[in-house]
Amino acid sequence: MLFGVLVVTFVLIRALPGDPAIQYATSPSAGPAEIEQIRRDLGLDRTVIEQFGIYLGQIAEGDFGYSLQTGQPVLSDFAVRLPATLELAAMAFVIAIVVSLPLGIAAAIWRNTWFDQVCRVLSSFAAAMPVFFFGLLLIYFFYFRWGITSEPIGRWPAMMIPPIPITGFATVDAILTRDSSLFWTALGKMLMPATSMAIFAIAPLLRMMRGAMIDALDSDYVLAANAFGLSRTKVVLQYALPNAMLPVLATMGMVLSTMIGANVMIEKLFAWPGIGAYAVNSLMSLDYAPIQAFVLIVAVMFVLMTLLIDILSAAIDPRYKLKG
Repeated sequence: MLFGVLVVTFVLIRALPGDPAIQYATSPSAGPAEIEQIRRDLGLDRTVIEQFGIYLGQIAEGDFGYSLQTGQPVLSDFAVRLPATLELAAMAFVIAIVVSLPLGIAAAIWRNTWFDQVCRVLSSFAAAMPVFFFGLLLIYFFYFRWGITSEPIGRWPAMMIPPIPITGFATVDAILTRDSSLFWTALGKMLMPATSMAIFAIAPLLRMMRGAMIDALDSDYVLAANAFGLSRTKVVLQYALPNAMLPVLATMGMVLSTMIGANVMIEKLFAWPGIGAYAVNSLMSLDYAPIQAFVLIVAVMFVLMTLLIDILSAAIDPRYKLKG
């Protein structure tokens, strides 16, 4: 899978319109000779196959190249920006779990009632809308109309000097330094972009939780538990819910992996300094190395998340067998 991602990304990026040599010419009036020299320096004068071979050799050595925008190694840029992306995705994921799972369970218990119908309509609406749509709504109402939140730009308020990072995760750094005001400031800045991302994730999780819970409640072991006169709460929480969580767990892994890669629009909308916004800026500037690194890193996270979900599923469900 990772090799396929490397090939497809490499080919598609070089099919983009535009010439990086012209883009990064030192002068707008650069002549053909200067542009050709830049093209040779970037290795763009070679064939695509030769360029790909050189790129594979660099990847094998852990060299992802240099960014033409910043002049820094791509891995250095990603080391600074990746914590911001992961922290935002983690908070959005927690919000999605806290909202979707209880709603899905309640919708399954009270199926075909008005509550179930409302949940289904809202999940369909959330799934149909683009992720940035809800971000625009939140900005309009909570910042522009009501003035409840601070400006929806970046990780810190405009007049605040960012603290020296320890781990790169703002909330974790605030906890490590025991600064409660810093913690609530970082959390408040994350709230709107994280909520926008969470709405995108709530729809599939709610639908999967509802469907899995309905199947569990209709199963023979739950009918037997009800026949023994066990309380409704015990039947739902102790018998139905653990068995319904297995397909939901797989969906969680897919949703989290997708959120890490699909947060590009949210990071651009809220000027969030993560790897998504960095990749978009690189794409607009025809900076190949950061785009290739972004896609590869997201693919690695997706593969690792899928592997982790398989292992957890085998640990939870005895019907799964790990074969070495």
